[in-house]
Amino acid sequence: MSNFESIETDKIGFLDIGNSSIKLGIRKEEHWEIQTFVLPNELIVVLLSKGIEYLIVSNVRPSIDWLEKLSEHFSIAVLETDDIPSNRLRYATPETLGMDRYLACLGAWSLFQTSVVVMDAGSACTIDFMDEDGVYHGGVIMPGIQTLLGVFHKSAPGLPRFDFSIPHIFPGSSSQDSLQWGLSQLFLDGVNSNLNRFDDQIGKYQLVVTGGDAGILSEVLNRELIVQPDLIFIGMEAFLEA
Repeated sequence: MSNFESIETDKIGFLDIGNSSIKLGIRKEEHWEIQTFVLPNELIVVLLSKGIEYLIVSNVRPSIDWLEKLSEHFSIAVLETDDIPSNRLRYATPETLGMDRYLACLGAWSLFQTSVVVMDAGSACTIDFMDEDGVYHGGVIMPGIQTLLGVFHKSAPGLPRFDFSIPHIFPGSSSQDSLQWGLSQLFLDGVNSNLNRFDDQIGKYQLVVTGGDAGILSEVLNRELIVQPDLIFIGMEAFLEA
């Protein structure tokens, strides 16, 4: 990362290539400007229009098509688990660790300087722990809300379409209400059970929620938490500065 240290911040773009979306983060003084893209050509046009010359990338996809296209126009540094100092990682299989999990925890830790549990509610819902010394310990990977909805809609097309919602009356008195009860509690019971395990093993920590469904979780989880949409970009910046 040393060749990026002297570069002006406004010429650097941070790219999060996730399972279901590609997000660009650009630091704007005290906040992040975040955009989501579907096609690489659209991203390239925006990057060039903003004068971006360098990209810091977190990539969890096996395909490198995006990176190949981007490398034709920009200097790229891909953040990988091999770059994590060994004393900051307590994980048995670092070669299989999604870098986004580590970076989200690093972002939360850099903000709060205490033990953090980070829930990234995307296609997969990950719940990970970083201790007060900034050491990453791993966590939990479970299906996300949209993934569970997709399973229902694909495997049982004859059932009513529904979204993630908790009906007012239990038990469900319609097929839609019954489906909503089943999916919402399947997901929330799994989340709460795992958070309870963190409570038992860690004790005090700051819970931080990020990802596409963070807003939903902030409304239905009966816990004190902080929603931080730009968490992975904060982590990427902290990783670069370190």
